[in-house]
Amino acid sequence: MADTIKRLGIGIRENSFTDIFGRQVLLHGINMVCKDAKQNYIGDWGEDDFKKIQSWGFNVIRFGVIWDGLEPEPGSYNDSYIEELRHLIQLAHKKNLYIILDMHQDLYSSVYASGAPYWATFTDGETYEPGHVWSDAYLFNGAVHRAFDHFWSNTPAPDEIGIQDHFVQAWGYLVEKLHNEPNIIGYDIINEPFVGSPALQVNEKMFAKYAEMYSNRYGDVDTEELFAAWVDPQKKHDYLRLLEDVDAFKQVVDAPSQISHPFEQSTLSLLYRKVADTIRENDKQGILFLETNYFSNLGTPSMIEPVENAKGDRDQLQAYAPHAYDLVTDTHLAHTANDKRLEFIINRHEQTRQRLDMPMLIGEWGAFYDSDKTAHVSVHIQHIMEQLLCSDTYWHYTPQMDSSLSFLGVCRGYPMAVTGRLLQYRYEHSLKSYHMKWDETNDSDVPTIVYLPDIRKITDDSVTLDPDDSLYTIHPIEDSYAGLMEIPPITDGIRSLVIVGAKE
Repeated sequence: MADTIKRLGIGIRENSFTDIFGRQVLLHGINMVCKDAKQNYIGDWGEDDFKKIQSWGFNVIRFGVIWDGLEPEPGSYNDSYIEELRHLIQLAHKKNLYIILDMHQDLYSSVYASGAPYWATFTDGETYEPGHVWSDAYLFNGAVHRAFDHFWSNTPAPDEIGIQDHFVQAWGYLVEKLHNEPNIIGYDIINEPFVGSPALQVNEKMFAKYAEMYSNRYGDVDTEELFAAWVDPQKKHDYLRLLEDVDAFKQVVDAPSQISHPFEQSTLSLLYRKVADTIRENDKQGILFLETNYFSNLGTPSMIEPVENAKGDRDQLQAYAPHAYDLVTDTHLAHTANDKRLEFIINRHEQTRQRLDMPMLIGEWGAFYDSDKTAHVSVHIQHIMEQLLCSDTYWHYTPQMDSSLSFLGVCRGYPMAVTGRLLQYRYEHSLKSYHMKWDETNDSDVPTIVYLPDIRKITDDSVTLDPDDSLYTIHPIEDSYAGLMEIPPITDGIRSLVIVGAKE
């Protein structure tokens, strides 16, 4: 029975996610990741949190799992941790929320951030020192570099089994225990995989290209000066002015491709195949979510390969799951994020999606941390994703996030499920207006469903639905201003919906 339920989850057809009724689905949701070892990596979330998440229109959670919590000692798994995860997954299920399990890491190890256990962390005597921005350690810290080197080299753990093999086996154990939870739809294999020590070559190529262009335009600067400036917030801001030019930005992020491409094509794609094999031993229906290397979050082109089995057959259930962050993310200058750079980064991801021939879910974006200063950035990213018709999970959940202006682009009107093929949609916050167009198929009696954040002023006069004799029903969501609009199918052909809102 459990396998039957599992097959009734989210699937993939023609580069789109689909539900059990064959409708095209947009997955729109949020990240929930607890990185605190003192809490056993379990967030203090309860039913009210998942109720909020549902009322905000989210239908999926990218749900963090920490390897250190799962396998605290080599080959010894923490079943109590898994059961605590299960409890939260089941609370999400009560609110009709799908789950993507995300094996999350930051800077590789729980020793100085989150991810791998201490016994799987080898640094060859290098020490970790935090930078002004936590993620700068990816670029400059030897301990982080060497720890990843040992992971990719599969260095033996104290039990003589390779640490990468342990990671793969841990995935297998986790899936064996949890795959029958009916709302688990897939697995994000590793968060932001990082190349390791070759990052030094990446840095050299990017900063050398940057220094060359900066010197040509503004005056002499050398690579060492740029390295030093990068960890000084004010100087970093001054030097970023060149990268307002998207053509210059493109040259910088493309410079290290000869290093990142082989890593993705061989080392990273091999890990994905290994983990996929062990997942498929227990779950043949879950979607494999594939991330890029860390530098592709900034726009470097990605060359990851689709997962294939030992026979060379392509797995039919996989999706592209990149992240999209501007250079100023996680700094006090986050509100200065550049629209053109963000468009470039996300459109680069779309190019990779087309090459891979699979649906795309942007697994992380935003990181606005309840700020009121980044609302315009949030809405701009929203409109880029609307244009691409892609799925997304925002980084990250906080209970009061709906009180910040940056929540605007996160909570938006969108088509949750479409009977047919979605062609376009857009939600405008200032007017609370919405429009969409879709190519309907009338071979089903299940409705198209649209989430609307505020239904208080929607009347028959404000709704135009073609053909003219179309019907709709709006179902309020409890304890919120939001609602779901259901539109029964009536034709084979193009349909449109326009909701005209009003200024506050």
